[in-house]
Amino acid sequence: MKIIITESQYNKYKHLFEQSVYDDEENDSNDDYGNEEYDTKEGMTIEGEINSLPVKFTYSEMKENEDGEIEYYGEIRFYGDEYLGVIATDKRGYLLVFDFYSTLSDEDVRLQNVLKEMGGYYEFEHWLDSKVIPSIKD
Repeated sequence: MKIIITESQYNKYKHLFEQSVYDDEENDSNDDYGNEEYDTKEGMTIEGEINSLPVKFTYSEMKENEDGEIEYYGEIRFYGDEYLGVIATDKRGYLLVFDFYSTLSDEDVRLQNVLKEMGGYYEFEHWLDSKVIPSIKD
């Protein structure tokens, strides 16, 4: 019997597929499942487009707070500028807030303010929710 599953289902249950009755012979266990570090994704880049302009997020690290909030740190390149900052989510992975500041400007230039002025704030939030967070969370 063949069972057909989607790629997301495979990724979710990958540890079960990799572990089999023959593992005892090879003495190969999957003890590290669930202990993966988010830092293994350090340097991962997710690209997109906001207001027909290219945007790129490069992941650097993750921190989980005591209240279950998760912070993903990284760099965003957008509209000829580089921004460093954080994307905060709840424990389920839903976007709470993001805050990025320009590294190229001497003034306090925030990405969220630039996006509001350009009319791309909500498009950017959607990109974070649909592309960036799932990519670095899974």
